[in-house]
Amino acid sequence: MIREVVRITYRELHYRMLRENLNISRNEKKLMDSLKWQGNIKLAVGLQSFAFLMFGFMIGLSIYMAPRELRGVLFAPNLIVPFIYSLYTTSLMVAYLRSGKVLEPLKALPIPKIGFIMSVLILVDVLPGFFLLLPSVLFLGGIVESLLGLGWLLLAILMGHSLALLLQVKFGGSYVGKGSLIKNLARAFGVLLMIGIYLLIQGIVQFVKRNVETLTPIFQEYDVVFPMSASTIYYPFKSLILLLAYAIPFAMLYLYGIRKLWESLEGEKVIGEVSLEYSIKPRALILSFLSKDFKMIFRRTQLLGGFLAPLYIGIWWIYNVAKSGFPLRMTALLMVAIGVFASITLDMSFKIELEGFEVLRSLPITKRKFLLTKGLLMSTLPLFLNLTIFCLAFTYNGLSSLYIAPLVLAPLLTSGIGMKYVGGKIRDVEMPNLTFFDGIVILLLNIIPIVVSAILVFAVSEPLSYIILDSIVIIGSLLIWRW
Repeated sequence: MIREVVRITYRELHYRMLRENLNISRNEKKLMDSLKWQGNIKLAVGLQSFAFLMFGFMIGLSIYMAPRELRGVLFAPNLIVPFIYSLYTTSLMVAYLRSGKVLEPLKALPIPKIGFIMSVLILVDVLPGFFLLLPSVLFLGGIVESLLGLGWLLLAILMGHSLALLLQVKFGGSYVGKGSLIKNLARAFGVLLMIGIYLLIQGIVQFVKRNVETLTPIFQEYDVVFPMSASTIYYPFKSLILLLAYAIPFAMLYLYGIRKLWESLEGEKVIGEVSLEYSIKPRALILSFLSKDFKMIFRRTQLLGGFLAPLYIGIWWIYNVAKSGFPLRMTALLMVAIGVFASITLDMSFKIELEGFEVLRSLPITKRKFLLTKGLLMSTLPLFLNLTIFCLAFTYNGLSSLYIAPLVLAPLLTSGIGMKYVGGKIRDVEMPNLTFFDGIVILLLNIIPIVVSAILVFAVSEPLSYIILDSIVIIGSLLIWRW
């Protein structure tokens, strides 16, 4: 019976999560199709676990190829990843359980071990983190060592899970007013966390490989501290004692957290205040609409996730350029490419208006100002990313990086191209009906600046190539926004 309750409750939880996404909930067929995947434990968790398992073989092979006496040192730092994954996922799932009232119908039913059911419901989504390091455990060599490695892996997940429960018990609740932003930020940064985990693993593996001889004596000296304590797996008795020393208190913390969490769901506490006073501040029309759009983005998780898409994609490219020390040619191309990422948020910038579009049409805003507002909204995050890249390049290259400073404005050029195309599809302030073909055309138009940039950077000598490219970005942005 417990298994069936978990299955149904898991489906209901993910149904409510999908209902919060306006892009899906407005289309019943799309909602049901998404629910078939996300609401099915075997499909959703199984496919994600398989993907993590495949990725985990990369880590496992690096451990397998190392000398036996160094495998523990290579294995131990990677335990940080399932710990962080467990901590984040547990916090996120508890937030959804609280806000969605998913467990409310179970309170009146004579169901035993309801706290256990709640814990399993949360831990199901933590499971992929276990498969991430499972290949590493199997490659440690020897049955005893692999069993101890498995124990340390489970402990890392238990520690993240228990600490997240404790934080939710002590600091959780329903936040109103400005505090509601915290939960939306936590959800939206989930994808960023996954990218961060990938980069973290790469960084850990490379760092430990380069410094394994230096790290070995440090790990041996401080082997009572987690995760360095996991490097003792080749000393079974010592490793078992340390494992139990961590496992017992965290198991007690887990039991306390689950019990208190269920009690907190019985009577939800509300934290924060909503101000009943307000004042109307006169602003320029475009600034007022931008302010309104940003408020809507930060209040809706799915909109915030779409708004952060350029960051999700850009962080990988920034990471690769950073490894090379931000050479000017690569940095210049990256800044132009970041501008192209602005077009990813074009559709989202218009979907903000889905619910109140009739109200928007009644306001005194022209088509040009409407498109200008959306273009600036699309450009905001890419502009911030480009400014960050320029500051990093300046740190590495000094005054020579000033040649590429105007490329910070590249998102204004690409968002202008997108808005110019949309402007040709609408006659007034209205929702553009963009098809898949339109999306391809906008992408191809935005790729033109990258092609031109690549030709200039590699065919023309420095610094003339940067001066020409700067001129194209500045003049092109001014011309395209003056229609």
